Amino acid sequence: MKQITFIFTLALMAGCLFHSTANAVTTVDNVIKDPTDIPAPIKRLRTASVTVNLEPKEVLADIDGSGVKALVWTYNSTIPGPMVRVMEGDTVTVNLINDAENAKYHNVDFHAAMAPGGGAVSTSAAPGQTKTFTFTASRQGTYVYHCAGEGKAWSHIAHGMYGLIVVEPRGGLQKVDHEFYIGQNEWYHTPPLDGSELDLGLPAGTLMLDESRALLENPTFVSFNGHKNAIADPLLFGNKMHATEGDTVRFFFTSGGPNVGSNWHIIGTIFDKTYQGHFKDFLRNQETEYVAPGSAATFELTAPTPGRYLIVDHAIYRVSNGALGYLIVDAKGSNPL
Repeated sequence: MKQITFIFTLALMAGCLFHSTANAVTTVDNVIKDPTDIPAPIKRLRTASVTVNLEPKEVLADIDGSGVKALVWTYNSTIPGPMVRVMEGDTVTVNLINDAENAKYHNVDFHAAMAPGGGAVSTSAAPGQTKTFTFTASRQGTYVYHCAGEGKAWSHIAHGMYGLIVVEPRGGLQKVDHEFYIGQNEWYHTPPLDGSELDLGLPAGTLMLDESRALLENPTFVSFNGHKNAIADPLLFGNKMHATEGDTVRFFFTSGGPNVGSNWHIIGTIFDKTYQGHFKDFLRNQETEYVAPGSAATFELTAPTPGRYLIVDHAIYRVSNGALGYLIVDAKGSNPL
């Protein structure tokens, strides 16, 4: 069995620079996940041992473009966390490295892992601890992973701790021209009225999880890739997803929730194939596909007529509340930015 190590760590880039704070909670500009930050496609035929390093980090970040910081929790400093790519039959070793400056226990539950808590039992780590668990990726498909720390998965997911693992068939998926990674989740953040942020040593007015809103499933807003405007604003990643007419495009999509699923749709396109389980089982010609909270799916399409295509949650009022992005299809022979 071949040994492969994938080190999923933060790529420091414009818009995600670190600043220190007096209270030891790191402040960052944002926690946006680049939709093109994807591991290389699998081409091997033999199973391997794959190592994944996940590093929970509690930070203050602007997640809606207002400039007001929210307390969010991340894997490897982005929301969603890194995409993990393995092959059916691989042995996957996960190192959960809880940052020493964090305040909370964290862990990880891989829905692709058939083990107690999906690994959450084995990886529960106090700040400064590293915990490890190993599982066999026995069933192909696209799956979510998320934190279930302190026995309160809802709270940790609501702070942003989720990501995606794809378990590919032997030899990998069929080659396509472009692949993108998108995660959707909703936020229940309001400024505390009781000064609790000050008690935690956070700046006054820090947006924090509002448990009462979450229990009522009344979100403040929705986001793709960790920010209300992440894949819509050209100054962020709104101009990042390009294809040329006739190209084949694959989207790996995960719905983090914690409560709300996604009615995923790209206006003006029809999905060639939609996978929500085994990669031999797919639906053709889907227009809108529901992806439940705590699940993931893979979508493939052929880029149609050139233009800018809106990526939305077709629970349509959510579009004006953050569920919006763009796929840009360029004409053949053009020079995209």
